[in-house]
Amino acid sequence: MASRTVLVYDFSVSLDVVEEFMYRHSRDVVNRLRLSRILESARRLAPERVPVYISDVDALMMQYYDGGRRRRFIAFELKNMRKSVALKGSYVKVNGKQYELHYYFSQMAGIDFYYIVRVGDSYYVWNVKRAPVEFKWMGDRSKSTYDYYALIPRDFTAKVEDEELAFFLSELVFKG
Repeated sequence: MASRTVLVYDFSVSLDVVEEFMYRHSRDVVNRLRLSRILESARRLAPERVPVYISDVDALMMQYYDGGRRRRFIAFELKNMRKSVALKGSYVKVNGKQYELHYYFSQMAGIDFYYIVRVGDSYYVWNVKRAPVEFKWMGDRSKSTYDYYALIPRDFTAKVEDEELAFFLSELVFKG
């Protein structure tokens, strides 16, 4: 059933709750754009031209061990992609610049960083520190699809069905 239809017939979800959620979500998008523009303006004020790439992280989790004495940080990036875009032969294809940033962040910070790419009813999941990657310029310039991509071999990803993702992540993150 389409999500709008569910909201029409499921009176347990009040329209006020939906409106508040949509308002907060749109504010979040505007805040991300605002911060990116402020950072770009700050960069332009620098005496020297400094190349930068700005990205976000979908989730940063801090996990406590030993009654809170030890901590573990884990980052997540969630993508929703069409099969024709995400899967290129035996690879999963994602934005190259963003992936580079996440890869180097995980290396420098010493944290695990998981990509979760939803394709239809399945997810491809991998740790950027453990999966080999090939960076490549690809696409069709005439269709504005020519860009820098990260190609991750599917053999280094776990393909997880939608209903199994929570269990998979529980095993991966909380028992690993």
